[in-house]
Amino acid sequence: MRSVAFVSLGCAKNLVDTEVMMAKLGAAGWRLESEAKDADAVVINTCAFIDPAKAESTETIMEHAAAKRAGQQLVVAGCLAQRYGAQLQALVPEIDAVVGTGSYAGIVELIEDAFGGQRPLRLEFEPEPEHDFLPRLITTPRATAYLKIAEGCDHPCTFCIIPALRGKFRSRSEESIVAEAHALAAAGTKELILIAQDTSMWGRDRGIRRGGLATLLERLHEVDGLEWIRLLYLYPATVDSELIGAIADLPKVCKYMDMPLQHAHPDVLRAMRRPSNGERYLEILDTFRDRVPGITLRSTFIVGFPGETAEHVEYLERWIERAELDRVGFFEYSAEEDTPAATLDGRVGSRERRRRLILLREAQRAASERARSKRIGREVRVLAEERRELRRSDPMRAHLADGVTWFGRSEGEAPGVDGGVYFNDPGARVAAGDFVPVRLTGHGAFDFCGTPAEALVG
Repeated sequence: MRSVAFVSLGCAKNLVDTEVMMAKLGAAGWRLESEAKDADAVVINTCAFIDPAKAESTETIMEHAAAKRAGQQLVVAGCLAQRYGAQLQALVPEIDAVVGTGSYAGIVELIEDAFGGQRPLRLEFEPEPEHDFLPRLITTPRATAYLKIAEGCDHPCTFCIIPALRGKFRSRSEESIVAEAHALAAAGTKELILIAQDTSMWGRDRGIRRGGLATLLERLHEVDGLEWIRLLYLYPATVDSELIGAIADLPKVCKYMDMPLQHAHPDVLRAMRRPSNGERYLEILDTFRDRVPGITLRSTFIVGFPGETAEHVEYLERWIERAELDRVGFFEYSAEEDTPAATLDGRVGSRERRRRLILLREAQRAASERARSKRIGREVRVLAEERRELRRSDPMRAHLADGVTWFGRSEGEAPGVDGGVYFNDPGARVAAGDFVPVRLTGHGAFDFCGTPAEALVG
């Protein structure tokens, strides 16, 4: 029996692709290894979204190429493979096979061809059969799983290479998504996280003009075993009133909104080819707050886009103060080759980009502090994920009693980006995957801490 090890880099969408490939190889009789040194084949699923991601992917490839032993096959997959596959194969002779983002369905045959000495290169954007998302080997904590509802992107954002890496926007069918949700729930998933490049656009390429994602949420809400359904990566031009209503009215749908806005000044948004303007964005945020009381609002912004002036930054700073977002991620602009923005004049130097980044983070800090403080004293439902040891010097330690400390997340925290909630379990009654009522008693820069209710529930 041959064995394979995986290295998955980048976003949650990449992770789903990795889980699909792992399951396909496992079903074909391959043994999965946790260490590359023990495997007959190593698959590196790469990211190429921005320069730091490309650097990490390249470094990982070179590390495994240098450590490759005789007879071991090295396979490069994912976005870096899709973008630079032929060049990688020519420059790094240790790479035995390359598979892009649209050809995962043939991963078993590809690696077999590599063992046959063919050095295959497959970069076609093949329509993925619906069943190719099942089975999956879930690598997230047992109670949480991502579900990719669409592939690719049609938006013309001038800074983004994703359409070239992932192809045009392609929604999966409602039936295939619901079938996968049932399978995940049957395997123990309690939190289902829906992802796509633009999740709120789901169904529009299939002729559903409005309310598509809302209808899908209604179907998923009926899946036995699911407790939470979380939405990531909404888009301001494709969010409709039906979706906001579904978030408000369906108890299983987390009261959480992640909408990358990227900027607020109309001049910069126009140069980015992003929709609307900052005033319209404030209206959208207010609509969410009015329809979904207590919702957690998250966004991301790009700093230092070509042509961004000091006045634009001042506008965005004032906008951030007005928006009162709960959480924000800021990223320095990265010039990606073959994107329209890479040819724009008005480049912002690295030192100035960093200065603006710090300025805007400070503007958001006060809003995030207010948002966290408002939650103190509330009782929230926390999904317990793992036991953690806190040092005596950790600021959270002062708020926690002695005993076993657990880390988990409430509806207001998405995995990997938002922090979470620490709480004690004096009676050792909690298990990973339990939902625990916790009263929040304190917070740090990212995390909360609290005390569990007297009667712990799963």
